[in-house]
Amino acid sequence: MTIEPKQHAVDTETHPADKASKWEIPLESDQWILSHNALRCEINSMIQALGTFIGRIDDDNVPQWAVNTIKEWWTSHVAHATDHCKSEETVYKPMFGERFKWPAEIDELHDALDRIKDKVQTAIDRLNADKSSLVAVRDALSTYEETMLKHFEVEEKTALPLMRAYFTPEEISPVQRKILEDAPENAMGALIFSMSPDGAKFRSDFMTVRSIPSFVWYLAFKGRLASYKKDVVAKVEAIESGKEPAKKSGWF
Repeated sequence: MTIEPKQHAVDTETHPADKASKWEIPLESDQWILSHNALRCEINSMIQALGTFIGRIDDDNVPQWAVNTIKEWWTSHVAHATDHCKSEETVYKPMFGERFKWPAEIDELHDALDRIKDKVQTAIDRLNADKSSLVAVRDALSTYEETMLKHFEVEEKTALPLMRAYFTPEEISPVQRKILEDAPENAMGALIFSMSPDGAKFRSDFMTVRSIPSFVWYLAFKGRLASYKKDVVAKVEAIESGKEPAKKSGWF
C-alpha cells in the first residue's frame, strides 16, 4: 500500500505536503508505531499463553484463579486499547483533518474493532470451569488480534506517513508527549516492555533520540515498567506456566 500525500491535501497552498524530510526519527521508531507494538505484544502474549494453558488442562477443570486472572488482564488491556483509540479519534483525527483528509478505512476498522471487542467481552463474561469457555476466549482474542493488526497496518501505511508529510516533528512531539502523559499508567509500561523487558532499548533508543535526560528514567519510567510487569505481564506468565500468581500479604 503506497500513499501519495498530495492527493489527500485539504489545501495544498496553505499546508503543502513538504515536511517528510524534516523527520530524523525513522518511521518504525515513531511513537505511534511503538504504541502499536505495545498493544501487539500485549494481546499476542496472552493468546500464546492461553494456547499453552488449554493444552495443559482437562475438560471442566479451569481453576477459578485462572478465570479471575484472565478477567483482570482483559480489564487492563481494554483500558489500554480504548485510551489508544480515543487518542487517535479525539487528538490525531481533528488535528490532522485541518491539513489532510483522514483515511475513511481507519474509522471503518475502528468500528469493526469495537464490535469484535464486545464479542471478546461476552466470551470473557462467560468464562467458567468449562474448558470450552476458555477456548472461546482464546478464539475471540485471535479474531480481535487479526482485526487490530489490520487496523494498525492501515494507520501505519496511510495516516502516519501523511502526518509526517504535513506536520513537522516540532509540531507533533508535544502532542505525542501529552498523549503518553494522559494515558493509563500501564500504557507507558507496555511501550517500554515491548521494546525490551529490561527497559534498556527504551533508554538507548526512545530516550536518547528524543533528548530525554537519563535521570528521567528513574523519575518517570522505571516505576511504570515495574508496575506493568506486576499488573499485566505477571498475569500472562501465570497463565503460561499454569501457576497461580503469588498473593499480596501484609503491608507490601
